[in-house]
Amino acid sequence: MLNDSIKVFLAVAEKRNFSKAAKSLFLTQPAVSFQIQMLEQYYGTVLFDRVNRNITLTAAGELLLNYAQKMSELQAQLEKEMQELTGTIKGRLLIGASTTIGEYILPSVVGKFIKIYPEVDVSLVIGNTEDIESQILDTTLDIALVEGPVSGKDMVIEHFLDDELVLIVPPEHPLTKNKKISVFELSKYPFISREKGSGTRHIMESALKKVGFDPLNLNIIMELGSTTAIKAAVSSGLGISIVSKWTVQEMARQNKLVTLTLNETKFERQFILIYHDKKFKTKAVYEFLSFLKSDEVQNIIKC
Repeated sequence: MLNDSIKVFLAVAEKRNFSKAAKSLFLTQPAVSFQIQMLEQYYGTVLFDRVNRNITLTAAGELLLNYAQKMSELQAQLEKEMQELTGTIKGRLLIGASTTIGEYILPSVVGKFIKIYPEVDVSLVIGNTEDIESQILDTTLDIALVEGPVSGKDMVIEHFLDDELVLIVPPEHPLTKNKKISVFELSKYPFISREKGSGTRHIMESALKKVGFDPLNLNIIMELGSTTAIKAAVSSGLGISIVSKWTVQEMARQNKLVTLTLNETKFERQFILIYHDKKFKTKAVYEFLSFLKSDEVQNIIKC
């Protein structure tokens, strides 16, 4: 019980916010508050000063934080070395993914990993690139796969997979008469875009600017936070869009969408693997990192 409370305490001390700590631990805010109250009763002192919405550590809180961090590191090290000794891989693995990767690529990869290591408890968090990057930087997540440019102190960035964005239109659209069109024709048609902060949107806008097309000239009729929603809207004839090639293969085969390329540019990018260099890595994290770099994963993706 005390060990659980220490984990909650560390999350609150790091986030300086009860609701954010609860979210990172997949708990409710009342559950987090209860654990902190239990700790304060156990030690007979106040650990956090709560003034309005600001949370700061008291002197007792600072003392506990120092020891709690050491306890957490020792516990993680013990589990890692015990697993190496026994040959058993288990524990919790928190994976983040930007929307395209999380919805279309990672499910089959994670599914295969769980079959190999059934005692690993995997959680997959999907969001846009900015949100996932933030959760890596604050060490909420162990590892993530994203599709946009990232930067940050102590962040390790490695190539994972090549991608290309393609223009998609409904089969009856007039643009289907030509397999390649000019970027300057895009402004003539209703356009459905990913939300701001999306890696897909960032790549698209950067490529358009390089060839002299201002993204503000796009006739954006709606912004959607899901590629699935965008594909449904385009196939219904509401507009055109630009998405990852990995997301439209099945609908293109079924002739529900048509993919086109542009004369002036190619929307090329890399899916990247990111993790915090200074966050302690369990044996499960190391095994997943190794798995992602294996030929087996590449074969799973290409199927």
